Amino acid sequence: MHVSYIVHWTGVNIDTGRFQLKFDPLKTHEIENYGHSKKRLKSEGLAMFTTIVITIIALLLLLAIWFIIDFRLGRKRHQQQASTAKMFPMRHSETELIKDGRRFFQRLFTDIEQAQDHVHTSVFIIKEPGIGAQLLALLERKARDGVKVRLLVDRFGSRLATATIHRLKRSGISFAYAHKPKFPFIFYSANRRYHRKITVVDGKIAYLGGFNVGDEYVGKDKLGYWRDYHVRMEKEIITDLQETFLDDWAEAGGAPPANLMPASTEQGPEPMQLLASEGLGYADELIKWFDSAENYVLIASPYYVPGRQIQDAIINMAKRGVKVDILLPQKKDHPLVKDAAFAYFEELLQAKCNIHEYITGFFHGKAIVIDGHFANIGSAKVDKRSFFLNDELDLFFHQQGEMVTTAEAIVRNDMQAAKQITMQDLENRTWFEKAKTKFATWISDLL
Repeated sequence: MHVSYIVHWTGVNIDTGRFQLKFDPLKTHEIENYGHSKKRLKSEGLAMFTTIVITIIALLLLLAIWFIIDFRLGRKRHQQQASTAKMFPMRHSETELIKDGRRFFQRLFTDIEQAQDHVHTSVFIIKEPGIGAQLLALLERKARDGVKVRLLVDRFGSRLATATIHRLKRSGISFAYAHKPKFPFIFYSANRRYHRKITVVDGKIAYLGGFNVGDEYVGKDKLGYWRDYHVRMEKEIITDLQETFLDDWAEAGGAPPANLMPASTEQGPEPMQLLASEGLGYADELIKWFDSAENYVLIASPYYVPGRQIQDAIINMAKRGVKVDILLPQKKDHPLVKDAAFAYFEELLQAKCNIHEYITGFFHGKAIVIDGHFANIGSAKVDKRSFFLNDELDLFFHQQGEMVTTAEAIVRNDMQAAKQITMQDLENRTWFEKAKTKFATWISDLL
């Protein structure tokens, strides 16, 4: 016969030093009460767990609904209030196309070192330590020497500690954040990015393009060598870059400058135009250029999430006989962006477009070349974020000249060293990779 016992602790035997336990048999009704209590506790625990799970799911659903409403209403207001892409007048300047990070920072540091009046710098990403700390130290030293330094960075893209910002201000640098989240559309405003990269030195020299400030841009990162396109300029175009920076500075709450050295109005040999966009009108300009293509188009971008409108324009080019080559990175620096690009590849390949993957490190360049007489270099990517969310800044070269020739040669050279994607590559993708593409497509407006 099975008998249940209850164990009591009765202490320690002083003589033997051993523990003393007492075993008492449980009565039938005590066993039944114990069983009922155990079942009740188990039932209550299950009910509590269910309540917690339901609460979490409800909160997540409410949060998702809020995100969707916030994003849609925020975008609607943005499109109502944003200025359409601004194409500046034709200018004639001197330019240098830089494709290597070490060369870029060497040129930039030298120009800043020689500044006498002011240095205006805006950037999406700036990181410490490394090359970012070196740039900040140089700017601090110039500010202490009496040069007026203004630094504008994206609120979420920058990686600067609060202590660093206080130090910059103590040295005399004027500092401001672009695109700080604000009511009533917190989520949407937090997703807008100041993606421009501008530097103006004494109104005589300026830079724009794709390089941010961090060690990865000089190849000191797991991605390896970093390929990007940046333009150094002198003479007439500086006026437009200075104007763009000061408009951005004022929008971020920066105090207007006094007694600023005027920008150069001297002309150079290269014709060009500046296009500033803030999430409205850039895609329309791009479609016009694609529609004008007759023979070939080279497209280079770190991301390819163009949306239906731009994808159709590219497909239509290919269908009317224009040779389309697209250069993208093989490696990825952002989760899901490359997965989202695969949603467009099958259609491109079916239309006889060529897709190339850069394999010598990471590719971050942004450029478009059309028929050897048009080129675009700047910060805008071929993705929805650049078209509809971000502040972007690009240079356009409308005539056959040295800059268009140089840009085409560099892009073609990068394509030759790349791996071409085939239909077989798409078919060989795993079910998990295809599932990630479907999910990435669903959230592609935010990538």
